[in-house]
Amino acid sequence: MYKPLLGPCDSLSLEPFAYPWAWEQARMREQDNWAPEEIPVAKDIALFKSPTLPSPERIVFLSLMEQLTAFDIQRGDDVAEIALRVFQPAEIKHFFKRLIWEEALHTRSYRYIIENFGIGTDIYDQWQIVPEMKRRIEFAQEQSAVVVCNLENNEPARWNRVQKQDFLKSLIFWFLIFEGIWFMLNLKGPLQSMARRGLFINAAEQFQYIARDEEGHVRFGTDLIVEFIRQYPETWTPSFKNRIRELFNIGIALEKDYTAYVHREGPILGYNVTDHVETAQVFANAKLQCLGLEPLWPKAKHRFPWMGEQLELRKEKNFFETRVTEYQTGGSLKWDD
Repeated sequence: MYKPLLGPCDSLSLEPFAYPWAWEQARMREQDNWAPEEIPVAKDIALFKSPTLPSPERIVFLSLMEQLTAFDIQRGDDVAEIALRVFQPAEIKHFFKRLIWEEALHTRSYRYIIENFGIGTDIYDQWQIVPEMKRRIEFAQEQSAVVVCNLENNEPARWNRVQKQDFLKSLIFWFLIFEGIWFMLNLKGPLQSMARRGLFINAAEQFQYIARDEEGHVRFGTDLIVEFIRQYPETWTPSFKNRIRELFNIGIALEKDYTAYVHREGPILGYNVTDHVETAQVFANAKLQCLGLEPLWPKAKHRFPWMGEQLELRKEKNFFETRVTEYQTGGSLKWDD
């Protein structure tokens, strides 16, 4: 059964599926159920309160928390306020509802760390104070504002080519840059590097679970974007492709500025701004290639080959050590060098 992504179609009629992959990916997300309270943080609390913790490491940790607490709220809000209004097929909307729940879970995870560490609530306001963070938040807001304006002027099924391009650009930004680069690199990068040295292992485990959720979002988003371009080929013009290339250029520039802020007291052992930015370029190249576009940084190299470990290493829980639940756990994570 054909259901146009932008409609018109009956959004209350679930089957027959037009996009079975969306339903299947939502089921996959359910297999990764977890809760932050299941991860003990006592060792991390002791480390955070210890005078032996080097200042650069403390600053990196706090800076990551400042940004991520705002980011997850912003991402969930964007999906709730825009994606659920734009997309019409029920199975597509179904995945987005799961995505919103997961972003809310991530927010709870950050609060769990902040509360237990005794970090003041002013951390939630830092994005408004720190220019390097505020610019990223405002840039993300700009990508959605034009779509909101289009929604107010016309229903999605009646959008013209330019309005569809505005929405496609927003999709590419949120899935491939915001989640695919900004989120993924900061979840997999500095804190995991410290955890490899025995620092903030518990918080790093929280980040590992969040990163696994985000990878699921990016996978779904990539499939959705490719389907959108296939369904509305009039959007994929040479001039629009140039707009997307510029979008990635801006995304990397904003990531560079923020990373410099994170490491403002100098690099931590095994991690620095230059390598972080080059690895971000590698991530960007991969996303561009998913869209059939040439890499913007063909000479860039991944400087942290260990990044994939945290999502690949799993262990089976002993039945008697696992709380009885009504859902399937998608495999607990294990830290191992």
